[in-house]
Amino acid sequence: MHSSADPVQQPSQTVLPNGLRVRLMPLLGSSQAAALVRVHAGSHDAPSAYPGLAHFLEHLLFLGSRNYTAAEGLMPFVQGCGGQLNASTRERHTDFFFQLPADQLEEGLRRLVDMLANPLLDPGAQLREREVLQAEYQARAQDAETLCDAALGHAIAPTHPFAGFHAGNRDTLPVEDAAFQQALLGYHRRFFHAGQIELLLAGPQHEAVLQCLAEQMDAGLASHPLVRREAPPLRCKADGWFRLQLSNAQPRLLLAFALDGLSEHAVPALDYLSAWLASEAPGGLTQRLRDAELVQSVKLRIPYWYAGQGVVVVELLPTERGMAAPAELVEAVLDWLRFFSDAAHWQPCHAEYQRIRHRSLQNAEPLTRLRYWVDPLAWNLNSDEAAIKQALSLLSAQMLGCAPLVLITDKTSCAAIETSGFPLCLRPEPPQRTVPTDWGWQQPAANPWLTPGLLRYEAADIPPALRWQAPEDMGGQGALFLRWQFMRGESFPALSKTLTHALQSAAWAAQQAGVALRFEDLGDAWCLRLEGFAEAIPAILSDITPVLSAPPAAAFTEGQALAERDAALSSDVMLVRQLLNRLPRLLMDPAAVPGQTAASSSSSSSSALARLWQTAQWQGLAIGFASSMSGPLTDAIHTLPGTPALSPVARSVPATVKRWHDVSSAAAMPETAFLLFCPLPDRTAKCEASWRVLGRLIEADFFRRLRSELQLGYAVFSRFCQFGEHAGMLFAVQSPAASANEILDHVEQFLSDCTVKLAEQDDDVIERAARQASDRHVASASDFRAQAEQAWQSLQAGHEIDRPVEVAAAMRTLQRQDLTAALEALRLARAGWVAVANAPAPDSGWA
Repeated sequence: MHSSADPVQQPSQTVLPNGLRVRLMPLLGSSQAAALVRVHAGSHDAPSAYPGLAHFLEHLLFLGSRNYTAAEGLMPFVQGCGGQLNASTRERHTDFFFQLPADQLEEGLRRLVDMLANPLLDPGAQLREREVLQAEYQARAQDAETLCDAALGHAIAPTHPFAGFHAGNRDTLPVEDAAFQQALLGYHRRFFHAGQIELLLAGPQHEAVLQCLAEQMDAGLASHPLVRREAPPLRCKADGWFRLQLSNAQPRLLLAFALDGLSEHAVPALDYLSAWLASEAPGGLTQRLRDAELVQSVKLRIPYWYAGQGVVVVELLPTERGMAAPAELVEAVLDWLRFFSDAAHWQPCHAEYQRIRHRSLQNAEPLTRLRYWVDPLAWNLNSDEAAIKQALSLLSAQMLGCAPLVLITDKTSCAAIETSGFPLCLRPEPPQRTVPTDWGWQQPAANPWLTPGLLRYEAADIPPALRWQAPEDMGGQGALFLRWQFMRGESFPALSKTLTHALQSAAWAAQQAGVALRFEDLGDAWCLRLEGFAEAIPAILSDITPVLSAPPAAAFTEGQALAERDAALSSDVMLVRQLLNRLPRLLMDPAAVPGQTAASSSSSSSSALARLWQTAQWQGLAIGFASSMSGPLTDAIHTLPGTPALSPVARSVPATVKRWHDVSSAAAMPETAFLLFCPLPDRTAKCEASWRVLGRLIEADFFRRLRSELQLGYAVFSRFCQFGEHAGMLFAVQSPAASANEILDHVEQFLSDCTVKLAEQDDDVIERAARQASDRHVASASDFRAQAEQAWQSLQAGHEIDRPVEVAAAMRTLQRQDLTAALEALRLARAGWVAVANAPAPDSGWA
């Protein structure tokens, strides 16, 4: 992907006649386009009598507008295009954003402006959607981060909205009341107009075309001036320490700082501080605390920010030793802040920060760029560096000028306190003190992968196990995929967690250098992915290979602990997402016998890993690299653990049984999460084509039936997808009320009803869907990420790289009977079903 301008050059803003503020970003050669709308109003701007009204309206806007029914609106349209979309209500703004094929941008914008300007707000739809918000509230009431922020709000002066409840639930949204309906319409009229909205557009269209689209949107919105909103002073009502009971989450230690009266340049100053506070580089805060076996990670979060005031949180995941010494951790963070507040210490890091920001935007997807530039003070080439430096000094002074709020979370029993929103078991703690430690802080070491200085030369030979695809110009991007296959049916979760932990710092440094590094456990196979800035990938692979072969001894201990923690569901991550993370490992051979999962010592674990590498066979794909980079890349590959596969690894055959995985460990949970994966019944291109088109046809209907009509929960989706070598249809639901058995019944009934609907569907609708799917299936040459992903998925599934072309051609020949046959095979579990839930199987029909 190429940009028409420097990636760190902020797009200029113009104001259109009705008041819409617009930023345009032409991206030459991109196959994708994106739009982001920011409405400058959020949960803190809603009437205090109706907490959650702003969030509720965000939901309602997707349920039909004057010119588009819910079935024709933005969400099903973008899903039908294979795009992505979402919305988010924050304290003082609400965002709507999507990315889709560039030729569909205008149609997407028409739906977006109509839903913003002319929502139906149907009373029946409101009653149904309120139940969705209730389900979301119940899920968030178990979420660790949500409860931590609610606990911090308890310590803020009650006159500030941060101390209030704004998520909304059944009790705070009396949709039956005329006064509530008047408030809902009043909020929409006050804020959903051109003067209150910013629009950002990115795509391959000429700037004049993007300008025309922006003008159409401006004309479709009401014209009113910008509404100015003031926020009361942000003050803590109490300094001190608190303990929050979280029974199903990792322990945390939070240092919270309430800041006020800062300039607008505090935004990039905070980003700068965050980059170095969370740095994983040798010598940095995180690495020093990890070496001392006190923490697993450190990050900076900003749960609230508006008009120069905010709540800034330094969040640590302590080890068992760190939890026993919280005062030592608090003092270490404050001591590091004192060190870094000295300009002599942060100034030398400035040039590297600029390189990091440049690399993060280089070749970024359109939507990623828009989400960066929606903040008008995001760092760019024209930033006022002097003002940022001054803001950083004032910011540091406030953070160090008074003691932070300290929040400890663990399983310690605490009494429930009275709240107006999320339930909290919270109590004050006596502040702890410690003897200061002389840490001898220093600037984090420079990231060598930001300036790799690659010596280019062609390889004398490329291993046959490595598939080499070398397009002429991919804008400096490359992707390397490696897969190690073990004996079928063997799984090594503790060892994979060991490697994941050992690669943690490398993944962080690679991301700074513009490369996404991911290590994936597929059960009886492991995958390593390196995608992004091509010149950095050979050096990254060369440097991490010794870690793969022989991780540090401490990583084995941590890996075992992580595997044990991963075996139990927690509130750290959304429940359905935890199931999705486990699904790839559960799709392997049903006769699988778990391999070694534990060892008595790090030395025996090290020996087990060495033996595992001796039997592992690897295959790989390198795509996007110039031939002059083949030398350094293959040199690094020659040092990989395992042996190159001399012939294609045999792919497993789907079992024709229904398998049910209960991952609850018999623990009672307030919500049910359920996944149903239906593998493809055969490997032909026609079969895959039929299932992919069928997936497109039913996706929006499934969402509408189970989420909007049945109100099972707010996390509902279906799609065709692939996990490693396994491709098929996935159905996912998280519900606070329905059992796994009830969800399964709803899925089966939905598929049965689809048979009737498909039989009644017009031929031209089916043919058009198949044709559109065919047109969009093969990734564009300018969409490198999609192109690389398709190639890798094809190889993992045992196909040739041109498999997408085969499938696209098969799509064009599909008839109604092909989709009917696909649906029948899906319903009857011709290739078996794999269900994953935090509940037992409903009957003996499941293995």
